[in-house]
Amino acid sequence: MEQTNSHRWSSLSTGQAFAIHLMLSLLIFFTLVAVMLYWWFPGELFMLDGGWQGLKLIAMVDLVLGPALTLMLYKPNKPKLALDMSLIAAFQIGALAYGFYAAHGQRTVAVIHADGKFNTLSGTAMTVSNEELRKLDLTPQNIKDIDTGRPPLLTNPPPENFGRHLADMLNGYPEPHERSDRFLKLTADSEGLQRSVLSIEQLESDGSLATVQAELEKHKIDIASVQFFRFRMRYASGIAVYDPVANRIVDYVPIDRSKTTVAESDDAG
Repeated sequence: MEQTNSHRWSSLSTGQAFAIHLMLSLLIFFTLVAVMLYWWFPGELFMLDGGWQGLKLIAMVDLVLGPALTLMLYKPNKPKLALDMSLIAAFQIGALAYGFYAAHGQRTVAVIHADGKFNTLSGTAMTVSNEELRKLDLTPQNIKDIDTGRPPLLTNPPPENFGRHLADMLNGYPEPHERSDRFLKLTADSEGLQRSVLSIEQLESDGSLATVQAELEKHKIDIASVQFFRFRMRYASGIAVYDPVANRIVDYVPIDRSKTTVAESDDAG
């Protein structure tokens, strides 16, 4: 039976072998796309927080390099053809496994309001910061026990003692958006949230109002029904549009980083 299967495989033309390899690669690729879009980087987070960047690297291995090796090395009835194909399969599986692992580590595990803005937290960053908290005799929380959203929407309340807050930062504590020991579920009346709402005048002064209005019109969102906050992600920063009634972020509007930096400096002053 093994010889029969080997004969059937070796009797395929180079084009047929390439097509089969490409179809299998596409099946794997689109499975990963579905996982990333639905669980790891839902909605706009896919483009803004690293999903697209990770997917491009995996696509190079899965859709380009693997099938290309088959196209170059496959020759019908070639001696040791099964060995060549096994090595290609082993290489591609290993590379894909690493790509899956890396993408999983970079997934967005939560969106956190801290220090007056919304920040994202990756799986890898959460693992590192939780280990740092344990070393400081603090107990990390399981994010899914706080909120089961996709992703969870959380907050780290402003510290009661700002001096202690600065001391913690200088003494190696994780950043506020990484302090899972302090996370609470975000609500419209969460402490500190309303103090960081951006007014229409602030949006206008930093040059982002026109861009925000265009996005609201595109999604048919009434400007009077939402609130605006700054957000910072791995590949973009800008204005988060928050619906206080539904308690969810309905849109992320990327804004030029230089303008955002100037605006935040003005706010701090």
